[in-house]
Amino acid sequence: MLIGIDGSRTAKDAHTGTELYSTKLIQTLMHIDNENQYILYTPKDLTPRLGNLPNNFSQNIIPFKKLWTQIRLSWEMLKDSGKLDVLFVPSHTIPLIHPKKTVVTVHDLGFLHFPELYSKTELAYQKFGLNMAVKHASHIITPSIYTKKDIVRNFGLNPKKITVVYHGYNNDLYKPRLYPKKEGGELYIFFVGRLEYKKNIMGLIQAYEMLRREPKIKHKLVLAGKPGYGYEEYREFLKTLPENIQKDIIELGYVPDQELAGWVKNADIFFFPSYFEGFGFPVIEAMACGVPVVTSKITSIPEIAGSAAMLVNPNKPFEMAAALSKLINDHKLYKSYISKGKVRSTLFSWEKSANQTLNILENIAKE
Repeated sequence: MLIGIDGSRTAKDAHTGTELYSTKLIQTLMHIDNENQYILYTPKDLTPRLGNLPNNFSQNIIPFKKLWTQIRLSWEMLKDSGKLDVLFVPSHTIPLIHPKKTVVTVHDLGFLHFPELYSKTELAYQKFGLNMAVKHASHIITPSIYTKKDIVRNFGLNPKKITVVYHGYNNDLYKPRLYPKKEGGELYIFFVGRLEYKKNIMGLIQAYEMLRREPKIKHKLVLAGKPGYGYEEYREFLKTLPENIQKDIIELGYVPDQELAGWVKNADIFFFPSYFEGFGFPVIEAMACGVPVVTSKITSIPEIAGSAAMLVNPNKPFEMAAALSKLINDHKLYKSYISKGKVRSTLFSWEKSANQTLNILENIAKE
């Protein structure tokens, strides 16, 4: 069988959720499947990101600056769609011209729920791309039941056309510390994600400020991520906080994966009160590191976290602060969430994700 894959997400320099998904899935397919043939369609060489390709994988490097999937890949499909058994696009949209058998992964419908986060051009592109996927893809993969239901609810799609395949995580990077924390080491609560409204950055800071009203709690708050929509409002709010609280809120900016894993492992608590997630990689990564998690009880997060995290209402800073306080002050509870999180994280792997995806591609190709 000849499988085409849109590798444009893997080719991107910035590696956030969808780019990470594309890269890890392709790498795992390279590892588990030596029977099928693959063509990776890409705007640039992928070997610096993927490593050397096995014999059954080849690249078709076709440079193009904008709307690569819709325009440049479409042009390539004019001549290649007849020879492909199936085309797989790891992110949201499909080319205008595509094989009859095309599978796409839709990660979330964030642009419908938070349109203010996008420019008019970006919003139009997102809507057009998803409409293309919903109307013309042979099958859709989603990373959560929540996203599947969201598509069915908003587009009236037959649920049988959508399969949930959970993401994995990098278990080489995200694993418990080899050595216990140093006695007397600095304690901190950790958050990773874009510093923006959708991630509930204001609620996070409000909850932390309430937590610090407890005199014996001295934890710092460490934030890893680039500024996003609503960042200016958050910075203005910071200025209203007591000086000792302000100095204990540390912004790292964007942190590369290797360094990020170190920050996660050494955190006392991972705090992720996001308003919206299609999957929520950071929750599983923190659990795998043996770090207790406090996170939102809305969108896909409860589905991914299960009972292995403390689930809170992200609209209630006091409730979030109370959960953090309870974890810090109750050693038995703290230990129980470490254990539950480690067990929960074992349910997710890229091997499982890649095998399920390959099964879908093979079934669609045979139809």
